[in-house]
Amino acid sequence: MQIQTNSYIQLVDAEDIRPLRHKMLRKGKEFSTTSYKRDYEEDTFHLGVFVENEIVSCATFYPDNTDKVHAKNAYRLRGMATDINYSRNGYGIKIMTKAFNILKNRNCDLIWCNARLVALSFYHAVGMKEIGDLFDISDIGPHYYMYKRIE
Repeated sequence: MQIQTNSYIQLVDAEDIRPLRHKMLRKGKEFSTTSYKRDYEEDTFHLGVFVENEIVSCATFYPDNTDKVHAKNAYRLRGMATDINYSRNGYGIKIMTKAFNILKNRNCDLIWCNARLVALSFYHAVGMKEIGDLFDISDIGPHYYMYKRIE
Protein backbone atom coordinates (compact mmCIF):
# COMPACT_ATOMS: atom_id res chain seq x y z
CA MET A 1 0.00 0.00 0.00
CA GLN A 2 1.52 3.28 -1.11
CA ILE A 3 -0.14 6.66 -1.03
CA GLN A 4 0.39 8.56 -4.26
CA THR A 5 2.45 11.71 -3.80
CA ASN A 6 -0.05 13.78 -5.74
CA SER A 7 -2.78 13.19 -3.14
CA TYR A 8 -3.84 15.58 -0.42
CA ILE A 9 -6.54 15.71 2.24
CA GLN A 10 -8.69 18.64 3.31
CA LEU A 11 -11.97 19.66 4.85
CA VAL A 12 -14.72 19.77 2.23
CA ASP A 13 -18.42 20.58 1.99
CA ALA A 14 -21.07 17.87 2.00
CA GLU A 15 -22.02 18.74 -1.57
CA ASP A 16 -18.46 17.95 -2.68
CA ILE A 17 -18.64 14.34 -1.47
CA ARG A 18 -22.21 13.42 -2.35
CA PRO A 19 -21.27 12.15 -5.84
CA LEU A 20 -18.71 9.75 -4.32
CA ARG A 21 -21.22 8.63 -1.67
CA HIS A 22 -23.67 7.91 -4.48
CA LYS A 23 -21.16 6.01 -6.60
CA MET A 24 -19.83 3.80 -3.80
CA LEU A 25 -22.53 3.62 -1.11
CA ARG A 26 -25.88 4.30 -2.77
CA LYS A 27 -25.46 2.91 -6.29
CA GLY A 28 -28.83 2.34 -7.92
CA LYS A 29 -30.64 4.51 -5.38
CA GLU A 30 -31.90 8.06 -5.73
CA PHE A 31 -29.19 10.74 -5.44
CA SER A 32 -31.24 12.28 -2.60
CA THR A 33 -30.20 9.32 -0.39
CA THR A 34 -26.67 10.75 -0.32
CA SER A 35 -27.70 13.68 1.87
CA TYR A 36 -27.53 13.02 5.60
CA LYS A 37 -29.69 14.87 8.10
CA ARG A 38 -26.64 16.19 10.00
CA ASP A 39 -24.48 17.15 6.98
CA TYR A 40 -24.91 20.89 7.46
CA GLU A 41 -24.76 21.24 11.23
CA GLU A 42 -22.11 23.49 12.73
CA ASP A 43 -20.08 20.73 14.43
CA THR A 44 -20.18 18.35 11.46
CA PHE A 45 -17.06 18.07 9.33
CA HIS A 46 -16.28 16.25 6.10
CA LEU A 47 -12.87 15.13 4.88
CA GLY A 48 -11.89 14.39 1.32
CA VAL A 49 -8.77 12.95 -0.23
CA PHE A 50 -7.97 14.45 -3.61
CA VAL A 51 -5.96 12.94 -6.42
CA GLU A 52 -5.44 15.30 -9.35
CA ASN A 53 -8.18 17.60 -7.96
CA GLU A 54 -10.77 14.78 -7.81
CA ILE A 55 -12.18 13.51 -4.51
CA VAL A 56 -11.38 9.79 -4.35
CA SER A 57 -12.07 9.11 -0.68
CA CYS A 58 -14.33 10.78 1.89
CA ALA A 59 -15.94 10.59 5.31
CA THR A 60 -18.31 12.59 7.49
CA PHE A 61 -18.09 13.10 11.26
CA TYR A 62 -20.59 14.68 13.64
CA PRO A 63 -21.39 14.72 17.38
CA ASP A 64 -23.76 11.90 18.23
CA ASN A 65 -24.18 10.13 21.53
CA THR A 66 -24.41 6.37 21.64
CA ASP A 67 -26.00 4.09 24.19
CA LYS A 68 -23.65 1.19 23.39
CA VAL A 69 -20.45 2.58 24.94
CA HIS A 70 -20.08 5.26 27.63
CA ALA A 71 -18.71 8.56 26.32
CA LYS A 72 -18.84 12.22 27.30
CA ASN A 73 -18.35 13.62 23.79
CA ALA A 74 -18.94 10.99 21.10
CA TYR A 75 -18.75 11.55 17.36
CA ARG A 76 -20.23 9.36 14.67
CA LEU A 77 -18.55 8.42 11.41
CA ARG A 78 -20.81 8.13 8.35
CA GLY A 79 -20.49 7.88 4.62
CA MET A 80 -16.92 6.67 4.47
CA ALA A 81 -16.13 5.73 0.89
CA THR A 82 -13.20 5.31 -1.47
CA ASP A 83 -13.60 5.13 -5.22
CA ILE A 84 -13.00 1.51 -6.26
CA ASN A 85 -10.36 2.69 -8.75
CA TYR A 86 -8.33 4.14 -5.86
CA SER A 87 -8.90 1.55 -3.14
CA ARG A 88 -6.07 -0.04 -1.20
CA ASN A 89 -3.83 3.03 -1.50
CA GLY A 90 -4.09 4.15 2.13
CA TYR A 91 -6.54 6.99 1.55
CA GLY A 92 -8.99 5.73 4.17
CA ILE A 93 -6.22 5.52 6.75
CA LYS A 94 -5.17 9.04 5.79
CA ILE A 95 -8.73 10.25 6.47
CA MET A 96 -9.01 8.46 9.80
CA THR A 97 -5.61 9.71 11.01
CA LYS A 98 -6.61 13.29 10.21
CA ALA A 99 -10.04 12.79 11.78
CA PHE A 100 -8.56 11.37 15.01
CA ASN A 101 -6.44 14.54 15.35
CA ILE A 102 -9.42 16.83 14.69
CA LEU A 103 -11.59 14.87 17.13
CA LYS A 104 -8.93 14.99 19.84
CA ASN A 105 -8.79 18.79 19.44
CA ARG A 106 -12.58 18.86 19.86
CA ASN A 107 -12.30 16.91 23.13
CA CYS A 108 -14.00 13.91 21.59
CA ASP A 109 -13.48 10.76 23.63
CA LEU A 110 -15.15 8.19 21.34
CA ILE A 111 -15.83 7.67 17.66
CA TRP A 112 -18.38 5.11 16.50
CA CYS A 113 -20.02 3.87 13.33
CA ASN A 114 -22.18 1.19 11.80
CA ALA A 115 -19.70 -0.75 9.67
CA ARG A 116 -20.50 -2.79 6.60
CA LEU A 117 -19.05 -6.30 6.63
CA VAL A 118 -16.72 -5.51 3.73
CA ALA A 119 -15.12 -2.74 5.80
CA LEU A 120 -14.45 -4.65 9.04
CA SER A 121 -10.76 -5.30 8.37
CA PHE A 122 -10.21 -1.63 7.53
CA TYR A 123 -11.84 -0.47 10.76
CA HIS A 124 -9.82 -3.00 12.74
CA ALA A 125 -6.66 -1.62 11.10
CA VAL A 126 -7.43 1.87 12.44
CA GLY A 127 -8.05 0.55 15.95
CA MET A 128 -11.81 0.19 16.04
CA LYS A 129 -13.57 -2.72 17.76
CA GLU A 130 -16.96 -4.21 17.12
CA ILE A 131 -19.45 -5.00 19.84
CA GLY A 132 -22.84 -6.59 19.76
CA ASP A 133 -24.43 -8.78 17.16
CA LEU A 134 -24.55 -8.41 13.42
CA PHE A 135 -27.61 -6.37 12.38
CA ASP A 136 -29.24 -5.43 9.12
CA ILE A 137 -29.86 -1.91 7.84
CA SER A 138 -32.75 -1.96 5.39
CA ASP A 139 -31.72 -1.52 1.75
CA ILE A 140 -28.02 -1.48 2.69
CA GLY A 141 -27.18 -4.80 4.33
CA PRO A 142 -25.47 -6.34 7.36
CA HIS A 143 -23.45 -4.18 9.75
CA TYR A 144 -21.59 -4.25 13.04
CA TYR A 145 -21.45 -1.45 15.58
CA MET A 146 -17.82 -0.36 15.93
CA TYR A 147 -16.07 2.17 18.13
CA LYS A 148 -12.68 3.55 19.17
CA ARG A 149 -11.67 5.60 22.18
CA ILE A 150 -9.93 8.86 21.31
CA GLU A 151 -7.04 9.52 23.65
